[in-house]
Amino acid sequence: MNYFELFRIPVSLNVDTAALAVRYRDLQKQYHPDNVAAQSDAIKLESMQKTVEINSAYNTLKNPLSCAEYLLLLQGIDLRHEQHTVKDTAFLMEQLEWREELDDLQKKPDETAISRFQSRVKQHYQRYFQSLEQQLADEQYTEAADTLRKLKFVQKMKDELNKLEESLFDL
Repeated sequence: MNYFELFRIPVSLNVDTAALAVRYRDLQKQYHPDNVAAQSDAIKLESMQKTVEINSAYNTLKNPLSCAEYLLLLQGIDLRHEQHTVKDTAFLMEQLEWREELDDLQKKPDETAISRFQSRVKQHYQRYFQSLEQQLADEQYTEAADTLRKLKFVQKMKDELNKLEESLFDL
């Protein structure tokens, strides 16, 4: 079943997470395995499978990048296990520069430099995300897939910078 239909929400990258959470709790109550504890093994298995589907759908739709990937999947573009890489040379060069900057900051942490770097990365993320939103709205799915690939790179850098920042506070 389509995840958006399961949660009875509009097909969109901008999921109403409050409505999603309410519907998630309702579905969890409805299909909880305890409700069928006295039933046959087949019914118990069906309930368990439905619970797994609900959890998967919820986790997919609540995360913007996973949601975008799912939207593309609905259009026949499966990015989940692909080996396709970004072919944008300027973007790849920028990623190499970011990696070098991150390596330098890991060797010699500087809270101010980390903060500035995080700000730059966040701006790039926001710019790519806005492009992704527009491309999906315009049904430019191939372009949206390329932008999503870039966003995944940028998200990974955001995550690594956050880990680096957290490690400074652990000292």
